[in-house]
Amino acid sequence: MKPIATLVAIPVRMLTALALTGLALTGLLLVGPSATPAYASPVRAAPLQSPFQLDPDGTAGPLRLDLTQLTPRVVTTGGPRVLTLAGTLTNTGEQPIGDLVIRVQRGDPLGTEGAVRDALDGAASTDAVTPQFTGLPGELAPRGQMPIRLTVPLRGAPGTSLALGSTGVHELLVNVNGVPRDGQRARLAAVRMLLPVLSLPPSPDGAGSVPPPPAGPAIPFSLLFPITDTPRLVATVPGEPTLLTDDDLAASMAPGGRLGSLVSALTTNAPPGSSVREATCLAIDPDLVKTASLMRAGYEVERPGGGGPVPGSGAEVAGQWLDSLAAVAKGGCVIALPYADADLVALTRGGLGELATTTIQEGRQVLSDILHTTVVPGVTWPVGGVADDPALDRIGEADGRSLVLSADGVDQGRVQRHSGVVPIAGGNLPQFAVLTDPLLTRAATGPSSFTGPDPGRGGAVVSTTPAGVVGPLSTQDLIGALTFRTEEAPDGAAAPGPLVLAPPHQWAVEGAGADALLATVDQLLQAHRIVPRALDGVLAAGPPAGTAPLAPAYPLRAGGSEIPGSAVDIVGETARDIEDLSSAAVPRSGVGVSPDDAFDPLRLGLARPVSAAWRGRPAAATAAATAGAGRVAELRASVRVLEPPSPYSLGTSDAPILITVANGLPVTVEVHVEILPSAGLRVAPIPPQQVPPLGRRQVRVSAEVTRSGQFIVQAAVRTPGGELLGPPSRLRVRSTAYGTITVWLTASAGGLLVVLAVRRVLRRVRGEPGRTPGRGRPAPETDGP
Repeated sequence: MKPIATLVAIPVRMLTALALTGLALTGLLLVGPSATPAYASPVRAAPLQSPFQLDPDGTAGPLRLDLTQLTPRVVTTGGPRVLTLAGTLTNTGEQPIGDLVIRVQRGDPLGTEGAVRDALDGAASTDAVTPQFTGLPGELAPRGQMPIRLTVPLRGAPGTSLALGSTGVHELLVNVNGVPRDGQRARLAAVRMLLPVLSLPPSPDGAGSVPPPPAGPAIPFSLLFPITDTPRLVATVPGEPTLLTDDDLAASMAPGGRLGSLVSALTTNAPPGSSVREATCLAIDPDLVKTASLMRAGYEVERPGGGGPVPGSGAEVAGQWLDSLAAVAKGGCVIALPYADADLVALTRGGLGELATTTIQEGRQVLSDILHTTVVPGVTWPVGGVADDPALDRIGEADGRSLVLSADGVDQGRVQRHSGVVPIAGGNLPQFAVLTDPLLTRAATGPSSFTGPDPGRGGAVVSTTPAGVVGPLSTQDLIGALTFRTEEAPDGAAAPGPLVLAPPHQWAVEGAGADALLATVDQLLQAHRIVPRALDGVLAAGPPAGTAPLAPAYPLRAGGSEIPGSAVDIVGETARDIEDLSSAAVPRSGVGVSPDDAFDPLRLGLARPVSAAWRGRPAAATAAATAGAGRVAELRASVRVLEPPSPYSLGTSDAPILITVANGLPVTVEVHVEILPSAGLRVAPIPPQQVPPLGRRQVRVSAEVTRSGQFIVQAAVRTPGGELLGPPSRLRVRSTAYGTITVWLTASAGGLLVVLAVRRVLRRVRGEPGRTPGRGRPAPETDGP
């Protein structure tokens, strides 16, 4: 029999559990409705630690939260009094998740640059104010999605609002908790962002609005606005149709597409003559503009998986986009990126310094010719805002007296600055740099993002857009960091120069995000926190007299993301193949195009596999370089000996062979034709042959047959340097003529027969009796009887 205490303990524990459950239910019933409910009544939950070790963007958990709306982007007295969030919650795991709740919490105002960097890295505290959770309806099945919309008062009690009480830049955290089946409650998704507060709206409890702090001197400001995309143009020669790797640009350039929306954002928010346009300098990839210019005249697209090209669909869209870009560019600051946004340091390190110089020089000319606008002369903005000494020398050879460099790209010593105009120490030519703010670049970069065909994956379309930063929210951190910078006093340690916001060249931003950024710049201009400083004027003025020069610094992180050496090596081999091919071109031949017109597009096309678009994607860069090498190999193979459909029939030993050399290039070429040594055939040397563009030439080859029958010989075409243009062609030869030895033997036998016949005739003439077997023998002797 069990002890009495044990029997009593069981119901006591049961009663205790029931009592606690009742209290919990009572607490849920007593909690009043939220001032701004979403889809369900709010429930309170204690701060929870996630067993999934969420990344700052919330991508490590089984849920994915994509926010597409945030209102307001900047808090002001006259703006909304509530914060509104909207987006989509997706279950990326294999288990259903229930008991979902969501809330927005915040940290204290960020007071230092280090705190802002921590916030961008997701390491800052966001638990200064933690409002109650709001429940979400139902269970989220695997691969299922749920729309999210949440509103939270900006001011009020800490449990029901963000309780904003001061201006500054705060970090927000959108926190989603849930319970996976057979699991425990945990944080399953999170998205963080910066929220700048210029001034505070009135509080619901009757407290008045909070005005902005007294404004200090306005900070000179410049914005670099990159317009780039992944290179898609396939190198061709004149006469061939324009060919693209895919037709994604047609959708991107259309209204509502990424590139179309970027130009639209500039048209709306930075029209010519506005303060925002005065502060903005467009940084455009010439290869993108060249591609659009070719597209508007009609183009073809490579068929996925092969099978020949198909017509493109974006000719009209490309023309309209190009016209809109030209209209925005006129009358304002425009700088040309290196052609195809080439990685100048990678090219220089790979022994292709001349190509690096060409991408700078040709890029400026292409952009000026197509957009019909003035491009700021003599300025180069290398990828990442960094360059080493050899690259700076190559930039100098391209009339690169001025550069746009990150403040991290110079050796500052003890004095740290994030703006200024400074001379660059060393180098073959005097150079100076306008420094850009690394903090703003970091905020603009965000998590890596790419959507498009990846040659490293067989051309498949891949997407790596991170959670939480889609659409308009892609620039929210940048808006916050820029607002933080405008709260500071001007950098007195730096030489006079503007605060320069320089996003990465391959900026993963869409039109809505650009709209929000440009609107914030206008808002800061209206608040007299910043004043526009035209970057082209700063570049024209140069550094102030007496400014100490700074040496360039190339960070290790920049070297780690360079285009891989294997891809650059392939580009180098392709460059040598192009130069060898061009050596066969005949200048001023009077027909076809000039050698420069034929081969300069191929030379510029070498920049595409080393574009900054491939940085961090070595397999894709190598695949792009390999594709470019294959294209040049096809062009070289177009100059070849044609194989006849039937064998050559030679009736005599010295009959000539007529072979046909074809030229698939639009330029006259002078080549060496050779028939490789073969048993049974000897060929006299063949002089160099000129073949007309896109034509053929028949070549008469003197040959000597040394045996009869049918055999194979190989014919090849070589450049003046002796390199094969294409694989040798196989020629079948059928000979019915006697070879040399056979003719000698036959002649010898014939001569011997003649000698014998003459000898017999002479003997008869002399009367010599013939010797007939059985005649002229004496009769045998016999015995008498």
